[in-house]
Amino acid sequence: MYSILFSRIEIGMNIVKDRMLEILPKNPKVAIFPWAFPVEIDADKLDNDFFKKGERRYNRYINELKKIGIEESNITVCNCYSDSKEKLKNIIKESNILLLPGGNPEMFFKKVLHDTEIFYDIKYFDGLIIGESAGAELQLKRYFITAKNNFYKYFAFYDGFGILDDPFYIDVHTINNKRYLDSLQKVSNDTQKKVYAIFDNGALIYNRINKKLEIFGNVKEFNPNK
Repeated sequence: MYSILFSRIEIGMNIVKDRMLEILPKNPKVAIFPWAFPVEIDADKLDNDFFKKGERRYNRYINELKKIGIEESNITVCNCYSDSKEKLKNIIKESNILLLPGGNPEMFFKKVLHDTEIFYDIKYFDGLIIGESAGAELQLKRYFITAKNNFYKYFAFYDGFGILDDPFYIDVHTINNKRYLDSLQKVSNDTQKKVYAIFDNGALIYNRINKKLEIFGNVKEFNPNK
């Protein structure tokens, strides 16, 4: 039961590839949930525009899975508009890897909790979960988004899926700017929790059983001042 936390999967996967090959389930079967849309779309636009097979966004994720030996035939792209709740639940049951892409986390949360009602299927999934950006943040019980990364351009905390039961906070797409980094230290101080700042060339792997965290590449750790 591992969680992989990326800022940018196409950079992070190269950094963790060797470790991923060690923890990859046998006969990997992946379910992808590309539901972090900027605005509402529909079933046809999801399949034939937003996440169209063979085009940029689709290839971006599929190619990273291929790097670790997962065949495209073992990857299912889930459609929150046309797939029934029962179908989605069965896809999750039959998969041993979930991939949660980046985008608008609030839209993603709404689709999972309210529109498809598969919140608990994801929360208690016992396989490997790969998250990028929004898909990384949402694995936490609570998460924050800086003004730089927020669609609404302000700092805020939000509810996540709770796959990781609040062991720490993360920041994604961290930049090497003093004011920005100082703001992450303030979050750590105010919440009295560690904050792991994941730059685009960094990644975390978290074992959800023994709570062991592995750090790869460019990740900065902020500890609360007592």
